[in-house]
Amino acid sequence: MSRSRPFRPARGLAVLTVALAALTGCSGGEEAGTTATASAAAPSSSATEAAEGETVTATEGEMFIELSEDSFSAGSYTFEVVNEGSGTHDFVVERDGNDVAGTENIAPGASTTLTVDLEPGEYVFYCSVANHRAMGMEVTVTVT
Repeated sequence: MSRSRPFRPARGLAVLTVALAALTGCSGGEEAGTTATASAAAPSSSATEAAEGETVTATEGEMFIELSEDSFSAGSYTFEVVNEGSGTHDFVVERDGNDVAGTENIAPGASTTLTVDLEPGEYVFYCSVANHRAMGMEVTVTVT
């Protein structure tokens, strides 16, 4: 004779919660990034951090790009692009005249991230929307 187990909704709910949390943690969708601006400068302590993956804030607005860092060493960077302007912008990374990474358009008040591995050399971070680059939304950066 078999004994039936009592229904335990708490156990089932706990298993479901753990499974859902595991799936949610693995499904981080990546949004497109936008524009960043930096100037070449002597290496700083951020150079060591870059090798481990550093986050740099790139703030965009009415025809400007500002970066939270002013010097870059070779390594992986995640640019958190924030559009504080009233128009749409994007963020493109160019090296030797070729685009190497970029984001989708970023609506006013929105933000996104873009992760890029930067090798030594000269880069231009710019906005490719309309004529924004020609209006000053570009920054040249030297990576050491």
